Amino acid sequence: MDEEFLKEVGVVSTKEKKIKDCPALDDRPHGRIRRRRRVGVAAKPTAQAKDTQTCGTCHEEVVKRFSSRPHAGLTEPTCTACHGSAEQHVDEGGKAGVFSFAASNPASAKTQKCLTCHEKDSPRFTNSPHGKASLDCTTCHHIHGEVAASPLLKTQKNTDCARCHEDVFAEFQLNRRHRLQEGIVTCTSCHNPHEPALRIRLAGFKQEECIRCHTDKGGPFLHEHQASRVEGCNICHQAHGSPNRHMLTEQNIADLCFSCHSEAPAWHGSFTSQGANCVTCHSSIHGSNLDKKFLK
Repeated sequence: MDEEFLKEVGVVSTKEKKIKDCPALDDRPHGRIRRRRRVGVAAKPTAQAKDTQTCGTCHEEVVKRFSSRPHAGLTEPTCTACHGSAEQHVDEGGKAGVFSFAASNPASAKTQKCLTCHEKDSPRFTNSPHGKASLDCTTCHHIHGEVAASPLLKTQKNTDCARCHEDVFAEFQLNRRHRLQEGIVTCTSCHNPHEPALRIRLAGFKQEECIRCHTDKGGPFLHEHQASRVEGCNICHQAHGSPNRHMLTEQNIADLCFSCHSEAPAWHGSFTSQGANCVTCHSSIHGSNLDKKFLK
């Protein structure tokens, strides 16, 4: 009898029934996908719809979650765009033939997969401290979007950094600190995790990161405090937090000043670190347009 007619009236052909009832197919890796191939449906994913249908057979939750996440907005958001061809994976099961972003995959290979699309956003990632430390994108980011918010971080923004930088995060618990806990600043307010760490931006010459907020300390001044122009803000201040007021590196201001100005005028010899406060007189310590000794 005509096979097309049998299908129209809902009768399964003998050939197709044998394939469906074959127990050996279900015992093999990805048996359901093999069965679909035998009855004439192509299992090799070639577009988003085919990926959703083929990969979703086993990875239903991942595919469903992915559809509502940022990567779903790509021009061609297919599974194979990142994981490569799934033909061997479908045939043999396991992780054969697909790039699974597993711990065993080289960090450079995982990073390169992501940079295929994200290179315009992070062109120098491989030269960043994270890149040089053989960390890849999946160290901090989810791939499929286990969380809905961009940029797909595994935890909250600051907490994600604290997983590795515990010593730095501890400094934000001190009584004088940048207001990280309160949410006023984040780690990325000052640091770009995807770029090389340039001293020109963090302390060092020009103080670019510090003066974005502390504009009154940035100058330019007619009389510059050379320490801030050469060593940078960190020569006097702790960047993250300190037990000392103004986040100074020393508890006593005189001790801090004498650490550089050991050859002070003779009549300063009567001053002690316990009884002297240099900024009582040198009040414009960050720079002055009126007095080269920063007296006003």
